Amino acid sequence: MINNGLVHSGSADIYYSLHANGKAKTLVLLHGNGESSSRFEKHIPIFGQYYNVLLIDSRGHGRSTMGDGDLSLGKSAVDLENVLEHLGLEKVYLLGFSDGANTAMLFTPKNNNKVEKLVLAGGNLNFGGFNFSTKIFVAIGYFLAFLNMKVDKNKSFEYAYYRLMFKEPDIKPHEINKIEAPTLVLAGNKDMIKRSHTDLICNSIKKGVLKIYEGDHFYIYREPEEFCKTVIDFLEEN
Repeated sequence: MINNGLVHSGSADIYYSLHANGKAKTLVLLHGNGESSSRFEKHIPIFGQYYNVLLIDSRGHGRSTMGDGDLSLGKSAVDLENVLEHLGLEKVYLLGFSDGANTAMLFTPKNNNKVEKLVLAGGNLNFGGFNFSTKIFVAIGYFLAFLNMKVDKNKSFEYAYYRLMFKEPDIKPHEINKIEAPTLVLAGNKDMIKRSHTDLICNSIKKGVLKIYEGDHFYIYREPEEFCKTVIDFLEEN
């Protein structure tokens, strides 16, 4: 059974889709910057064999509205809390990719009672976590998007997405040290996130487990079956 809807969160309407399979556990999937929950379409049937699957479009993405003010990962963390409360989900497995992972790192320390296990794929604590070429790409994209927005207001979404990558997140290692859930930290050996930065994230989480896979930042979409197996093995481990 699929339950779709909107939750009013602050000034935004947040879209969710709950694929309820009568399972005991619910797995929440958070997508990356400039994407939507539809990116997980290949993962749903695999994860659905084990869990109810909750998909959420981040504010300003997919079918969720932008709301007032700038997009921020802090707002997305609050949106996640409001969706879980609306659905009456007291404890979940939480999986975030890229900015979804960053949102999860903001959400979890303040909501340890709601997260049973956590998976962070391709996350970063700050702009410094990107490798050199990605920093250049994001910085140029940010300033070009800013100029384009001044000429054409329809470019505001592009600017908002680049701004998220350039200005956010700003998470301190001691903040994620408060995470209590067993946490799987994933990244590719050709990821846009520096290996040393991924190590820092894992080492800052008390129950962090690191796995480096063969691939780039978007491996999770290119190899959905292999990715899902890695996640399921972790979630099912006692």
